[in-house]
Amino acid sequence: MKSKSALSISSHVAHGYVGNRAIVFPLQYLGWDVDAINTTNFSNHPGYGQFKGASSSSELVGEIFQGLEKILDISDEYDIILTGYTPSEQILEVVYEEIKKVFHAGQRRPALIVDPVLGDNGKLYVSEKVIPLYEKILRTGFVSLTTPNQFEFELLSGVKITSKQTLREAIQTFYKKFRIPNVVISSVSLDATSYCIGYTHSKDRLFAVKIDEIDCHFNGCGDLFTAIVAHHFYSNGFELSSDLISTVLRRLRMVLEKSLELEAREAKNHEIKNVKDIRVVSSRNALDEPLDPSYSLEVIQL
Repeated sequence: MKSKSALSISSHVAHGYVGNRAIVFPLQYLGWDVDAINTTNFSNHPGYGQFKGASSSSELVGEIFQGLEKILDISDEYDIILTGYTPSEQILEVVYEEIKKVFHAGQRRPALIVDPVLGDNGKLYVSEKVIPLYEKILRTGFVSLTTPNQFEFELLSGVKITSKQTLREAIQTFYKKFRIPNVVISSVSLDATSYCIGYTHSKDRLFAVKIDEIDCHFNGCGDLFTAIVAHHFYSNGFELSSDLISTVLRRLRMVLEKSLELEAREAKNHEIKNVKDIRVVSSRNALDEPLDPSYSLEVIQL
């Protein structure tokens, strides 16, 4: 029996856990064969205040795709293709062209999961020229699921989310624009409370799952979140549900709690407010160990 297989296109750091470093191992631990195309080769993520290395060139990314095409049928090889941080419009253009080839090549199509990494907290991480490239990818009709944060979703939908009503408007506008059947917004603030939002068009279902927040900033948790969502989305027959999102949030919190615990112990400081690198390996059991049946997250149907 063929193992479940994924292709992840995202950033790479030598040290720490962001981008592909926060995606590949968790999926492998959960039983996936994962191939990775790295859009950067940095020493560490910018959250350290400094880093060395460089972004991959669009030519290099294209050559890696071509090399894969020489040895395997990409449309048949992978169950999911996941796209994450892409630092330039040139690289994203290559990704767009290669994805088009994959989806036009064969009858079998992988599930395309797009994390449109643009920025957060009102600030772009990438050039504005990347935005129309993401819009082009999202319009292809190939995307099964997208996982933006609130800032990214507002940029792409053109609707500012300030209430449940404007959230519904943003979802409706986004669907009319891109026709993507499943959307997960990793975090949205509604009435001073953070929720993870899920929308599935086939059942016309919009729901919010309350996030049990930890008073600490964690680098890389967005990439890990997308990886866990991708795994459960596949395992659930590519159907999105509030139970699925609740499971993802609970498992992510367990990883973050363990990371904070280890960071505090090593630093001998229990007032830590920033964990530069989540402890993906040390907390791996949280990805598949039994969940506490007495603990649940609030779900709101919108």
